[in-house]
Amino acid sequence: MSTDTSSPQSKKAAARARIAERRAAEAAAQAAAERRRRTVVGAVAAAVVLVVALVAVVLVQTHRTSTPAAAASPPGTTDGYAFAVGSADAPVTVDVYEDFQCPICAQLEATSGATFASLVDAGTVQLRYHGMAFLDRASTTEYSTRALNAAAVVAESGADAYRSFHDLLFANQPAEGSAGLTDDQLVDYAARAGASGPDVEAGIRGLRYGDWVEAATDQASTDGVNGTPTVFVDGTQLDNSKLTPEGITAAVQAAAAS
Repeated sequence: MSTDTSSPQSKKAAARARIAERRAAEAAAQAAAERRRRTVVGAVAAAVVLVVALVAVVLVQTHRTSTPAAAASPPGTTDGYAFAVGSADAPVTVDVYEDFQCPICAQLEATSGATFASLVDAGTVQLRYHGMAFLDRASTTEYSTRALNAAAVVAESGADAYRSFHDLLFANQPAEGSAGLTDDQLVDYAARAGASGPDVEAGIRGLRYGDWVEAATDQASTDGVNGTPTVFVDGTQLDNSKLTPEGITAAVQAAAAS
């Protein structure tokens, strides 16, 4: 009797099996690099309070494997991988590479998220989010992959829904080493962001974009990204010390004036 591979459960199991197999070969190298994943990168002045900003350096794949050529991209992505927020006519493009499990990405969002939002809402910046799933090993349920897949499903409902869901995930980021948010919680946050219904729920629970998550993570490596968060302003990577509201604003202003 043949095995039904068309059900969401089978697709989910198959996608997780592929991801697990690809990660297994890297386990030894990842363990050796774990202690070097984070670096203190500076402090942010907010009134009279200094907010310390950190950058988590994550291990880039040293034995990259091929990803499915036919991995479906979420609708509305730029070049098949980035979620664009803001006008395509904005004079400056800002690319942010991040992992929903990365605590330093959450720190960047907490300290500079309002700055990004203001620049987008002013029409100065188109912000492009590049999701990565390097930190599956930091949860017991491959949370990075599940969260990015859920974000891709939510993106089917539009940029505003994606933006809201993105912010909700970082505001409610689970601790490293935990199981991460459950699928039930991801479905709930998707609904709060404006993406609900049986199709959304099926996409989140069934890892609709599991293959794409793998491909997006590999693409980030191809783009030369070896840590999260990584920020580019008009193609120029910002130094870690510039990942502050002041540094980001200055870089955008300089790019707009050039």
